[in-house]
Amino acid sequence: MSEDFNLRQFFGAVDRFRERMICSQPMKFDVDILSLTMSQQRLLRELLLQTGPESEGISLKNLADELNLSSSAVSVMVEMLVQKKVLERKSSEVDRRQVLIRLSDAAWESVALYDAACRMCFSDFSEEELSLLRKISERLSQSGNIDISKTTKLHKGE
Repeated sequence: MSEDFNLRQFFGAVDRFRERMICSQPMKFDVDILSLTMSQQRLLRELLLQTGPESEGISLKNLADELNLSSSAVSVMVEMLVQKKVLERKSSEVDRRQVLIRLSDAAWESVALYDAACRMCFSDFSEEELSLLRKISERLSQSGNIDISKTTKLHKGE
């Protein structure tokens, strides 16, 4: 890793960018999707990938399987997000016994507003800059799959 690369500076810049983007936008999110915990954001991201605004939803079991978590852990998160009006539960139209989880309409609106704000923030980036940002994002995503036990060895200089 280059001596010039400073992880704290990088993530500090990302945080400042995100904060400026959120604070500078003259919009009010009906559902505060930005204050969710990392686990809740992960659940939200999975629902965004698995469903759409017109989707009936996904079962709790399928959601738990996708997240590689227990159904009880996902159930607790879903309950908190239902209370925050981010998610809603709905009986399946095919099988009334099955309960499906989906983003609330207000959450979909907040996601759309946040997406629009992000697009505005990146609108003056060149294609080259956007391409580089995508590559960096992909690399950060890939590097998240590391064995944490190795970090203590790196820290100790082994």
